[in-house]
Amino acid sequence: MSRPLAGALFALALAGFGSSELLAIRNKPPQTDAANKSGDGATQALNRGLSRLEKADRLEIKSPELARKEYAAALKDFQTAATAKPDNYRAHNGSGYALRKLGDYDRALQSYDRALKLAPASIEAIEYRGEAYLGLNRLDDAKQAYMHLFVYDRAASTVLMKAMRAWVENHRAQPGAVDAAIVAAFDVWVRERDMLASSVGNLGPNSPDWKQR
Repeated sequence: MSRPLAGALFALALAGFGSSELLAIRNKPPQTDAANKSGDGATQALNRGLSRLEKADRLEIKSPELARKEYAAALKDFQTAATAKPDNYRAHNGSGYALRKLGDYDRALQSYDRALKLAPASIEAIEYRGEAYLGLNRLDDAKQAYMHLFVYDRAASTVLMKAMRAWVENHRAQPGAVDAAIVAAFDVWVRERDMLASSVGNLGPNSPDWKQR
């Protein structure tokens, strides 16, 4: 791909960001007791919460009621971890995940915002927050989350794209909560970005397509 074409596609990918500063995304390794000796109790609570989230996700389809109980228990664990160590972004991120699964999108966003203040490059928090935006029908914010991920982490953007397609399908099947014209316009936007994602590679600065040839 030529640099001019790559530049044009990159500009298209940034549409809708406004004046927000773009941050390079870097995955971080899981926190361990060895890396956090002063907060063993917080780490144990965090790990319990993560384990419960995994169990709840497995139960979500076949046993929603049991899944909700696990999400609620996980939330308590994450809150314990966050109280013991307020600067542990994974505890806030986990709280946001559990709250989102419990349908409390406003509080989930608060938790994700705290997590991202501590770790602005957290891919999980950015993607999860995008799904919380969808839960609140904050479509412009969901779009920005997707475009950020599209530029910096294509795998995560694919996850959010799937959630956006599901949002469209759900609102077409159960009209009324959101104006049909808004749903249709969002559907067009989603389809266009999905087609773009299928036609280009990684457009980030580390991509071979981004280098001058």
